Amino acid sequence: MKAGTEMNRATNHKRTSEQNSYLSTMKTNHSTIARIGLAIALTLPFTVAQAQPSPTRQPTAVAATGGTNAKTVASRAAAAAKSNLATSKVTSPPVAKIAGQSRRTGGDPVDDRVELRTYHFTNTDEDLPYAVFVSSKVTKNKKAPLVLALHGFGGNHGTFMRTGCVDEADKNGYIMVGVMGYSPSAPFGATMSGFGPGRRGGPGTNGPAMTPPTQGTNQPARGGIFPGRGAAPGAAFGAAPGGRGGRGGPPVGGTKETDPAKISELSEIDTMNVLYMALKEFNVDKKRIYLMGHSMGGMGAMYIGEKYAPMWASVACLAGFGSPDPKGKLKDTPLYFTAGSNDSMGMRGSAVAEQLKAAGMDCTWKEVPGLDHGGIIAGAMPDVFKFFNEHPKSAAKKQNKPAAKN
Repeated sequence: MKAGTEMNRATNHKRTSEQNSYLSTMKTNHSTIARIGLAIALTLPFTVAQAQPSPTRQPTAVAATGGTNAKTVASRAAAAAKSNLATSKVTSPPVAKIAGQSRRTGGDPVDDRVELRTYHFTNTDEDLPYAVFVSSKVTKNKKAPLVLALHGFGGNHGTFMRTGCVDEADKNGYIMVGVMGYSPSAPFGATMSGFGPGRRGGPGTNGPAMTPPTQGTNQPARGGIFPGRGAAPGAAFGAAPGGRGGRGGPPVGGTKETDPAKISELSEIDTMNVLYMALKEFNVDKKRIYLMGHSMGGMGAMYIGEKYAPMWASVACLAGFGSPDPKGKLKDTPLYFTAGSNDSMGMRGSAVAEQLKAAGMDCTWKEVPGLDHGGIIAGAMPDVFKFFNEHPKSAAKKQNKPAAKN
């Protein structure tokens, strides 16, 4: 009798453990994330219209099973946008209507005009952060352009929320949204070998081989990914969920998933969830939806840009790497590559831009004198927004629908 009781207890314990781990166990077709050293992104600013949180959480309904198919992820994110938005909570409203940096995400400064939020990510049963800035020129009755911003390795949803970026978004009348991408080290669905399974990197194909950039005067010391800066050499993408996300601050992002390939998959899903929440909440001009990323986020912008190509009017890559297929889905989308003259890694984007332009793509390159890997974030903003303003979605390009075809 006693032996039977003990056996029942063991069975129940095993069953409970399996149920508790269900949300964090997912099928994936992603290849193992390559180990690299990447420069950590700095933070930038955004302003926000405050969403009304709901006391009841609704399911996200985007499951990362069997890899991330563009049509499936986009359609599920669109369908779940209303319920996801209902779980959105304002964790820090704008504290002023003028520039200032009295707050931080992780260790990075955030402009006072930015609104910081979270929403419930049911894939891992966690609340994930995101940031929103709404220009003072935006009105409810007029459609406004939107730019989605992807941080670099070690960054977070506030990386593009510092004053230099917010100033340009405000001046140009944009809604700017910063995503977490689940983890500070998650590459938005991409891998270092290219843009996901089956895509290999390398000179002349999907970007030159990468080496860590030199710390420069424009880039303050940050909690680290390189030897001597707080992390072991060769740290893998996605290997540090809930990482500091900028200069020694508190952990930021999701922490429950620890497998690098699954983290990359969740990063992509989180990114698309946040995009569709913004499209649901704001009166967005569908001909003027833009994507930009810095460093690792630049690679993510190329990957997300190509995978969901019908969505974007144009894409900007700041000190990033990797390149789309000249004959692929992004071939008709204008691309902007830029880096500072003091950034040896970012300057490799010049060769990528030349190759893409030679292949017939609409691709622009600009070197910004005196800037390094971190300084390019705010330093490039005047040119980036000028490029976006000059490149709305062309009439010839297929208009995006909520469920983008793969």
